[in-house]
Amino acid sequence: MHAFIKSNMQKLEKRIASFAVMVMAAACLTVPVFAQSISPTLLTEENKQKIELAVWRYAIDTPLLVETIDWFRDLSRNSQESAAIAELSRLKFMIAQLEMDKERRVQQFERCITIADQAIALNPNDVKGLFWKAVAMGKMAEDSGIVNAFRMLRPMEKMLLKVITLDEKYENAGAHRALGRMYHKLPGFPISFGSNQKALAHLKRAHELFPRDVITRAFYAEVLFDEGRKAEARRHADFVLAAPIDEEDALEFAEYVDIALGVVKKTSSSDIKLGNY
Repeated sequence: MHAFIKSNMQKLEKRIASFAVMVMAAACLTVPVFAQSISPTLLTEENKQKIELAVWRYAIDTPLLVETIDWFRDLSRNSQESAAIAELSRLKFMIAQLEMDKERRVQQFERCITIADQAIALNPNDVKGLFWKAVAMGKMAEDSGIVNAFRMLRPMEKMLLKVITLDEKYENAGAHRALGRMYHKLPGFPISFGSNQKALAHLKRAHELFPRDVITRAFYAEVLFDEGRKAEARRHADFVLAAPIDEEDALEFAEYVDIALGVVKKTSSSDIKLGNY
């Protein structure tokens, strides 16, 4: 989401449990808000299951995502719980990713950032709030032109480094992964602060923490290739192309499959085999 990726084993467990969770989610969405507000936390196991289901299926079940956003926005309207507000920011990030119109997409990411700011105002060390604000800024930078992009990059770097300090494993080492990608794609000094060595360090750490993460392996393969380490790059690219892709992840994973394909095409002229593409 999942950014945002769980391991294949986790996905298998979710698939087995999905019917029960979907039934629970359908029932829970009919519960009045006032009945749940007596809980000391909005992030009960029941509510977290509903959020995770919507995030996991965001690309193939938009109505469920919209319904979950509306439900949780109402539930958290007067909340002072930073983690709950940050989860709403995460949900808004998912809906923004589905927006095809550039201007509306930027507006959606701005809303995501505004909500994340509310979480951070309540708790400056809220990992989720910091992470989803940073990645939303990254998405905005892609659409906002070079001047606005450079303006956002240092704050993004600072937030992601803070996430690593607080919880480097969050979102499958998402902060390490995002920093690795940013350092790799940015130009170096004196234009900006890109660095393949920094990129390699962060992506290596992300891979150590979550060796089966497809996004990390794709990013890692590309940096390794650019550094002339072609055999290592090919090994990671092959892993990405061989990975089975769930229907729920197909849209998001397409980008990373393309990255891996690019590495494979540069390192071999042999036939390319994909997982289930």
